[in-house]
Amino acid sequence: MSNRKHRANELIAELDALLGEPPLSAELPPVPMPAMAAASTAVLAPAELGVAAPLTITLLPPPPVAPPAPAPEPAAAAPAAAAAPPTRQPRLLLVDDSDDYRETVRFLLSKNGFDVIEAANGAEGLRLARSHRPDVVLLDYNMPQMNGYELVQELRREVETRSLPLIMFTGSPHRGNLKSVLPDVFAFLDKPVSNARLLSEVRRALPPLPLIENEPAKHAAPPAPEIEERVDDFGSADELLVDSVDEKKEDEGGLEVLANDSPLVSRVNKILLRAVELGASDVHIEPQERELIVRVRVNGALQRLCAMPLSLATRLTARVKIMSNLVITERRLPQDGQIRATIRGKKVEFRVSTLPSLHGEKIVMRVLGGGKLSGSLADSGLCARDLACVEYALRTPHGLILVTGPTGSGKSTTLYTMIRMINTPDVNIMTAEDPVEYELPGITQVPVRSKIGLTFESVLRSFLRQDPDIMLVGEIRDLETAEIAVKAAVTGHLVFSTLHTNSAPATIMRLAHMGLAPYLLAASVKLVIAQRLVRSLCESCRIPQTLSDADRQLLSDAEAASIPGLFRGVGCARCSQTGYKGRIPLFEVMPVRTPEMRHAIMSSESGDRLAELAVKEGMTALRRSALDAVAAGRTSLGEAMKVMAD
Repeated sequence: MSNRKHRANELIAELDALLGEPPLSAELPPVPMPAMAAASTAVLAPAELGVAAPLTITLLPPPPVAPPAPAPEPAAAAPAAAAAPPTRQPRLLLVDDSDDYRETVRFLLSKNGFDVIEAANGAEGLRLARSHRPDVVLLDYNMPQMNGYELVQELRREVETRSLPLIMFTGSPHRGNLKSVLPDVFAFLDKPVSNARLLSEVRRALPPLPLIENEPAKHAAPPAPEIEERVDDFGSADELLVDSVDEKKEDEGGLEVLANDSPLVSRVNKILLRAVELGASDVHIEPQERELIVRVRVNGALQRLCAMPLSLATRLTARVKIMSNLVITERRLPQDGQIRATIRGKKVEFRVSTLPSLHGEKIVMRVLGGGKLSGSLADSGLCARDLACVEYALRTPHGLILVTGPTGSGKSTTLYTMIRMINTPDVNIMTAEDPVEYELPGITQVPVRSKIGLTFESVLRSFLRQDPDIMLVGEIRDLETAEIAVKAAVTGHLVFSTLHTNSAPATIMRLAHMGLAPYLLAASVKLVIAQRLVRSLCESCRIPQTLSDADRQLLSDAEAASIPGLFRGVGCARCSQTGYKGRIPLFEVMPVRTPEMRHAIMSSESGDRLAELAVKEGMTALRRSALDAVAAGRTSLGEAMKVMAD
């Protein structure tokens, strides 16, 4: 019986092989009856199958397969209705200096069907936006070289890129202010942004995509003409390299590329370069009613450098704020900052101050730098007697050395020159300054920040716990600072500082009026230097002249007799038709070394009495120094009168 069943199973398997099994998911179509002709029949004996009646199995041939009907031809009137024309993949430009964040955003956008172009900084992003014409630009706000604000301004300046939708990433707490400064940015996204929000904003910002073409679409509008300005005649801007908090790690070639890509950055660089070339001490950027004026102070006098359209005022101010790490969105309050730059291999610093005015923010930049420091005290213009007094005071292990004069008289330069002369590895020098005007190696320099409580007084108290040998206080402004400086001087420290007084003897009186005890002044003060800066006559165009009657009335007979001849400058190309070239210092050096001087200070003698005693001991008064410079032909009588009026 088992053999019969086995034989039946084999026959059924052969039939299955002959017929073929359909797929499991397929349905066999019903076969119409007329198609069952010419069927083959197999008859199995009942004994073989183990059944009572014979079983007949009929094998039907497969039904004929009808050929597919031809597709109807499309109508000639509407060929586009058959299939939608293909569009190209959306192209996005992603500009962010964070490699990790850029990689994450690129992966998300690429997985969702976007063609992503990447740039690591604003300068590279501007270059790619010009060459690849993206559909949407996603950019970060905080980036080196060119930040997001500057990139937006440059994209909006050019016809080809001014209509690009922009999405800005920012973690800035001033995002609300950024919206008012950059109203044409499509969306601001705070980092970290969710995937859904990012994709939603990108899709909303996408314009209608063009059809796939072999060549990109060309704009018919010509590029906007460049405004011709006098600042463009200042030469190349590639010689200025800016070092800022965000740019210190960048290579030196970064700003050169940026200067070529951004005309606004190039304008600012050229202004700074020209100011340094002229030897300017200050740069003034002043928005007026109809134009933007740039003036520079050369040899103590302001002169106009160039003028620009008033429409550039906001962008130029923002660029200067970015260079000096200020808040570009704050236009209501004054701000202070600093720019560090390298010009022709020399470190130059610009102390920046902004001030809201009627027509915009005025910017004043004080030009500082190590290149302006004298190589030695001998090069500073001190006479032999004054030089000997200064060198003697610098050799003392303790005491108070003061440099006095009005703002812009060169006090800081003189102090730093002295500090640099005694800066050796075996001494600990610490300075408290507001702000730090010159950076010197081997010295601990602390910038004073009064807004957070870091005052001269608090810094000096901390200095005394830092094992100092020499301390420099930027300025003695109040009794507390004066007391700490004097006490440090009498307890074994050499202390340097400045005051705003008209003469060296008046310095002693100022400290006494602050409330310092006379005995402390007599014991601590070692040297007082009063100084001024006057314009020097141009040696190429100076001519002799006689002393007029009006001038004689301003001088005593002895003073008039001490000036045998005068000179004045007529102006030439070398001095820019001003008659002056550079400035020279005038000094009044009063040492406190003799018992007579100390006794006069302890006795609270008047300033006139101290001046008389100092002159008797060999001091040359500022008035006499000015007249000597006039007699030597180094300056004019008009310049000397500015000093003699004090």
